[in-house]
Amino acid sequence: MARHAPRPARSRPPRPRPPRPRRPWVRRPWVRLGVLAAVALIAAAATLFFMHGQRRTPAPSSPAVASELAALLRQGTQDTSPSYWEKPSAALEAAAAGADDARFRALGALLVQDGFAGAVIDLGREMTGDWYNWSEQKCPRTEPRCYVLAWRHAVDAMRSVPGQHFRFLWTVFPGTAAAMDAWPGAAYVNLVGTDVYDWYGGPGNTYPHTASGQLDHDARWREILTQPGGLDWLARLSQLTGKPVAIPEWGLDFHSFGGKDDPAFITRMLAWLHAHHAIGVYWAVQHVANDPTLPPGPLLTGLGAYGGNPVAVNGFGLLVGGRVQYAEAFLSDQQPLSESSAQPVLTPWQHAGYQLILSVPLVPLTVSSYNGPHEPGDRPYQLADYPDVISAFRQGISGARS
Repeated sequence: MARHAPRPARSRPPRPRPPRPRRPWVRRPWVRLGVLAAVALIAAAATLFFMHGQRRTPAPSSPAVASELAALLRQGTQDTSPSYWEKPSAALEAAAAGADDARFRALGALLVQDGFAGAVIDLGREMTGDWYNWSEQKCPRTEPRCYVLAWRHAVDAMRSVPGQHFRFLWTVFPGTAAAMDAWPGAAYVNLVGTDVYDWYGGPGNTYPHTASGQLDHDARWREILTQPGGLDWLARLSQLTGKPVAIPEWGLDFHSFGGKDDPAFITRMLAWLHAHHAIGVYWAVQHVANDPTLPPGPLLTGLGAYGGNPVAVNGFGLLVGGRVQYAEAFLSDQQPLSESSAQPVLTPWQHAGYQLILSVPLVPLTVSSYNGPHEPGDRPYQLADYPDVISAFRQGISGARS
């Protein structure tokens, strides 16, 4: 697998390194457990939120709920495992002390000014992986919850901006580190999520295969559901905290470790999103043709796409039979937050007709991006080349609307 130079702004976020194997949990000192229990109690006291016009009732606050939430957050590689902690990120430590508060306030003010006061902020995504400077594994051992502190500073700063009504999305990556050191508490989170791709799942980070050597899509789907940070985990987290679900990245994968042309994955994901009243953003960048106008079909509530620009999101909607509600954009991972770095990202979306989900780095990325091997032929797949996938999209969307 190759490493590449840091990606330019608004290109594909780095592909993750293959996840580390899970190791047995080793009990932490009683002080850490006490902190976790306190965080869990706070998280269980969820407030009322709205999702696609449906009212979400808060989860009851009780010792039983707090205990189950704490156990859920412990699933995955524990912070006591060998080689868990990496070299601390000085930028993350500084953010945990409030060094970037002014930058986040300025970003919030810019979003309100540009008409994005109601944007969903996917802040410090995939922190349970180890490939970003804001990974929870890059906190100092002496301050294992520095990610939480940095998150709270950023949220407080952006919420201090007059006129804002941002929603903050907390996104883990499945099958990686436990989230016990990364949960900032219900008061600081509006939506919870995970990223789902039809890749990996087999031995040695390959795709699962049947005994006859075929790609085993059923086995991969079971893992997507049941792994730590997977869809079953996320559904239970939503129930325990009262927070709606958003999947800011999901999609097919045609790499050597991907599920290739897998319409069942599309059908299953759309059914899961519908059953859980969740937002789902399909990773369509470089996989659809551009279209200059909004699709003429119905508004596809809860469905979104990342295409890199509005005309690509239009093209995705045209393929699947309507106008998606959400579009995702990424601020540059490599640059500190500023008007000069954010404004070029925001401007194309100001009159595009989509509700914005904005991915915001918690601190600048200074390590090399990891993009994985090239797709076969060095050419990204095109959804239009797979009519069975398009059919699965249209049928799944139609079923959700009926």
